[in-house]
Amino acid sequence: MKGNKQTSFIMVAGISVLGVFTFVVAYNMLPANRQSNSYYVKVGETMSAKVEALNITGDTLTITTLGDASEFCVKSTRTTPEYNSICWKKISNNEANIKIYEYKQYYIWIKDVSGNISSPMSIDANKQ
Repeated sequence: MKGNKQTSFIMVAGISVLGVFTFVVAYNMLPANRQSNSYYVKVGETMSAKVEALNITGDTLTITTLGDASEFCVKSTRTTPEYNSICWKKISNNEANIKIYEYKQYYIWIKDVSGNISSPMSIDANKQ
């Protein structure tokens, strides 16, 4: 009996160590702080616009929208801009471009034709 308990303990301990080792290796193989190419703006039920895509090319951020998006705002802080803030810029043909700096995090809002403001989304301008 004593041998079976020791064998069982050694097997359970070995499997546990192997499980922890596998987790550590898998975690370290994943890319650190990478952001998805998918973006989502939480919009209210009354929002008639949404962001379809965000693309960074060089030092330019391109925002592509769907629906009735009229303006966008890009800031480096998460505070929601006021309705009449100077950061709001016009969107034409469902696309807008803005110059950005590398190695910064930006927050983006859109406003629809009714004046509804979306929740913020963020994008990291680190070059991949």
